[in-house]
Amino acid sequence: MIWEKSMKKLYIVRNAHAAIGAIDRERELDERGVMEVDSIGAQMVAAGMRPSVILTSGARRSIETAKRIREIFGLLVNVIDIREELYNADFRKILDILQSLPDEKASVMLIANNQGVTDLLESITHSEYKEIPNGSLVVVELRLRHWRDIESRTGRELLFLKPKL
Repeated sequence: MIWEKSMKKLYIVRNAHAAIGAIDRERELDERGVMEVDSIGAQMVAAGMRPSVILTSGARRSIETAKRIREIFGLLVNVIDIREELYNADFRKILDILQSLPDEKASVMLIANNQGVTDLLESITHSEYKEIPNGSLVVVELRLRHWRDIESRTGRELLFLKPKL
């Protein structure tokens, strides 16, 4: 299908593996998590994907993921938008945040943790997922002009990538 201006792309990334720690929000990527992010980033570059903005939760592992992906793509420093409210957000809260995005952002990468990202994917694509694996990416095409119109069943899955370790 030809990409139209009346469509948006959403790159959904589940947090990669993180070190065990007492405070969940402060857990950093472990060695496996770094390899997962590097693998997904390389696969995205090879496929010609390039997000306009990286929307991430305030969890340390999410921010580290966003920064590694930004470096892989050679994107501008200000492309990362940290949203504290994405941390442990349910899919309705994630939808609210996506609906508030400016329309000139045609492709958005969302980095957050489970269960919210899996539930969001199920809702907007009307498909069933048990769980998006750590460090994986799902590309969703949204048939809409305005982010405010994103809701259940407005998207379709284009691609599901898992890290190659």
